[in-house]
Amino acid sequence: MIKRLYPLLFSFLLAAPLLLAQDSQSTNSQASNIVGGWQISWQGRNGSQQATMQIQQDGSKLSGTFEDSSGSSSVSGSISGNNVSFSVQIQGRPMTLAFTGTIDGDKMSGTFQPQGGGGGGRGGRGGGQGSHTWSGVRQGNSGQSEPEQSQDEEDEYGL
Repeated sequence: MIKRLYPLLFSFLLAAPLLLAQDSQSTNSQASNIVGGWQISWQGRNGSQQATMQIQQDGSKLSGTFEDSSGSSSVSGSISGNNVSFSVQIQGRPMTLAFTGTIDGDKMSGTFQPQGGGGGGRGGRGGGQGSHTWSGVRQGNSGQSEPEQSQDEEDEYGL
């Protein structure tokens, strides 16, 4: 009878750490909560640029609006743990900005890359070339600042 319990006990001892590891991984992959207003900043050709972003979250799915000097654009994306990715379809232009980054409490940062742009942008300058760094800070309910104005949309996005 005891000999029959050894395989069962051995199986349990092998399975327990695997179950604990799986539970630990599922906890780590739970999406951070990034609902609310964010001030997003990046370096463009004309210096520091800013936008405000309002994010709604349904589990790991993100949606919202991105407001900069060119107007308001839609945001869609996803979040997994502390990793975030979202894209912004620039209003009135065949260009999307693809953002990736990480979240740390009320801050996030990463890189973005222009995509599309119809083959090079105005004047043959670079649309869609290279990635650029960005950072974001969660805004409180009061005092969201207006985005800075820019003369040239391509310069605004550092293109």
